[in-house]
Formats: sequence, C-alpha cells, structure tokens
Amino acid sequence: MNLFGSYDVVVIGAGSSGIVAAIRAAREGARTLLLEGTGFLGGLITGGRLTKPTGLINGGVFQEMIDRCVGYKGADGRIRESYWGKYTGTFDAEVMQRVIIEMVEEADVEVLLRAMVTGVVMDGEKLEGLTIQTKSGTSLVLGKVFIDASGDGDVAALAGAEFMLGRKKDGLTQPITSYFRLLNVDVPALVADCRKHSDDMWELVHPKEAGDRNEDYVMAVLLTGFTRRIEEARKEGFNWIIPKDHITMKTGLIPGEISVNVTRFQGNGLDDRDLSRAEIEIRKQAYCAFDFLQRYVDGFDKAIFLEVAPKLGVRETRRILGRYVLTEADVRGQARFADAIGLCNSPVDVHEPGGSRAIMDNVGAGYGIPFRCMLPVRTGNLVMAGRCISVDEVAYGSTRNVPACTMTGEAAAYAATIAARDGIAVADVPVADIQKRLAARGAILGTPEEKLETAAAH
Repeated sequence: MNLFGSYDVVVIGAGSSGIVAAIRAAREGARTLLLEGTGFLGGLITGGRLTKPTGLINGGVFQEMIDRCVGYKGADGRIRESYWGKYTGTFDAEVMQRVIIEMVEEADVEVLLRAMVTGVVMDGEKLEGLTIQTKSGTSLVLGKVFIDASGDGDVAALAGAEFMLGRKKDGLTQPITSYFRLLNVDVPALVADCRKHSDDMWELVHPKEAGDRNEDYVMAVLLTGFTRRIEEARKEGFNWIIPKDHITMKTGLIPGEISVNVTRFQGNGLDDRDLSRAEIEIRKQAYCAFDFLQRYVDGFDKAIFLEVAPKLGVRETRRILGRYVLTEADVRGQARFADAIGLCNSPVDVHEPGGSRAIMDNVGAGYGIPFRCMLPVRTGNLVMAGRCISVDEVAYGSTRNVPACTMTGEAAAYAATIAARDGIAVADVPVADIQKRLAARGAILGTPEEKLETAAAH
C-alpha cells in the first residue's frame, strides 16, 4: 500500500469545523493534512448554501473568515436579532469559498480532496493511521493526532467508538434538506406581503431604513412563516408535496436573490439508498415550493429558479459517545462548565423527525460546551469537532449549528497540536492551556467564572 504521508495532525472533513481546525493547527506549527471526500472546501457553508450562522460567532478563525468576507463586500458582519436570539449576519457562499482557500494556503495546510476514509489502523486503542481511497488508488495516512470533523463521526466509528443515533424512542433522525436559490425576486414586495400577513409569520427581520430597491435588502432579510397560506393553498387543491408546514427565506449578495429552506426528506444520512432518494425528492419539493411562491406570495411572479444547493443538507447522524454527554437541561439551563471551550447561544433548533413541525427555542445568554464532549471514551489520540460531539438528541438541536461547530473545531486544534507536540493523549492536555489560547483569540468560554452580563452582551 502506498504511504501518502505522515503528519502531526490529520483533520477529516472540510466543513466549517474542519476548516477552522486545520487552519488553527497549521498556524500553531503542526504539519497538518485536511482530508475531504468532496471536491470543494467548506461543506454546508459553501456547497450547502448555509450562509447564515444560527447564533453568534465566538471569536477565533471563523470570526476572521467572516471579517475577510466583509472585506470582499461579501458578508453582512453585523449582529442581528430574531425572536430566538442574536446571530451573526449572512455571508455569500462563493466569497466564503475564496476566503477559505486563501486562509488554508496561507497557513500551509495540505489539502486532499476527493479522498474517502475507508479504514483505520489501530495499535490497541490508539489510532495510528487511516486508509483512504482516491482516484489514484488506496493509500495510507499516518498521524500523531486525528480530528474527526466528518460530521458523521466516520473515523470514530471505524475506530470502534460507541455512538448515539436519532431519538431514543424510535431512532429517527432530523430530516435531510437542501436550500434552493431564486433570482429576480421583488424583495420589497415580499417584505410588504409578510408585514401585511404578520399573523402568519414566525419571524421577520429586515432593515427598517430600507426603501423600495432590492439593493436595500441585500443579506439583511430573514423570514419564516406562511403556515396558513400553505394550508389554504392545499384546500384549494394545490399539490403541496412537502412534509413541512412553514418556509424560511433569507436574502443573498445579489439584489433580488433569495435562498429558501423548506425541503424535508425523512431518511438515514448513513444509508446510500436514502441519500440517493433524498437528492431527487428534495429537488421535486423545491420545484413545488417555487410554484407555491409564484402563485401565493407577492414578489415572486418574475422570479427565476437558479439552483438547488449542490451539497445535501444532512442534519443528523452519529453523535459519538464522549466523556460527558451535554443534555437538554444543560442547554436550556445556560449551564457553565469548568472545562468549557466556548459559549454557544444557538437556539434549540429541532426539525421533527418523521413530522412537519419544527422548534426554535431561545437559550438565553448561552451555555458552555465542555471539552469532555469532544473526547471519545477511548482512542486517546482522537478528538471530535463539529456536529458529531457527545450530546443528547435535543441538545444536538443547538450544537449542530455553525457557531458550535466552529468553536469545537478551534478547541480541537489547540488540543491536537499540544498533544502532538508533547506526545500525550488528547485527554491529558491541560484544559487550562486550551482555554488560555482560546480566550487570547477573543472567545467567551462559558465557564462558571464568567459573568452572565458579559456573555449576554456578546
């Protein structure tokens, strides 16, 4: 078997958590490899068109990424507020892709795209290497420390880690989705329509100073609702094939551009047949929603259907069992932890498995994410980052969002680089060392010592 290379830190997955982890690890002096199964960097924040962080960005590499996007006039860096809490404004997916490429190259991260992890090489409970499959064949990657930012916990599962999947009562996971994008929407007319039907809107965020031009609303509108109109349309005979009773939209960088979140496919994100069916069914649902908007909502009569996001939005798969399981009570109770590595204010955002409903519950100033949630029970040189950390099914509704993913990515990188440098297990890295580095980069940690007033003002 061909030896591809040997590294200090190997990061698996180039979504938001993996990108942050790889950049930070390389900046800390580690020889870093970033493996990604697709042909692009950024995961859902680029290919999935997931361009609005659901919550506040908490310093570090991702804040720098947002700031660079603002510099390219491709992001709204302002803090905005919805009924569920504060969030960092929208960015453009392609501008973000440009920024990611710049920062990865500046940090001297080695990137290997279109590389699928197919196996692990273990020495007892220690992960020594990965087998990968590329167009060139099968190769071996060796590493001192590995960061599983795959989203699905693929490497941890291959290494024998225990994991949780779906809700306890039936194993169902949150449904799969994809954004779709429209052009030439009359956004002032859409906003006026939503204000007219305010009793049918869950949220409506828009610049109050905006006028009658699409340019006034670029990257500044977020709205959710239309439940009554969907019900009325169905009574009139409209063939609404989507198992969801509301629509969420946001404006993009192009004047008149709208991204729509409404599609929903119930399936297992680890099953090839389900994923294939999802790709087709979600497109059919997107066309259905487009027809609905053109017929029943002002501003869409001249709209153009541009695309369905090229990367499928898999909301939920494995949650790797760690040394602590963050709970619903922790998240809703604004819990603080001595080993917290970031304060997260993302709402409990749960799309009902097998149903049509969804919740977006405020979590106040936020909760701390314990470092222990990132540590598998075994496998001492593996650390988790992103949506596959150790949480229960409801807490996951918050931690799966971009702010938490990027916080865990940053913390994982600090832990991995210290462990690789000192030749110790990740769990033996002093948490205080990680916290000190995070705080120096502007992060609010979510520890008991921090005042709630400080966190709330963040």
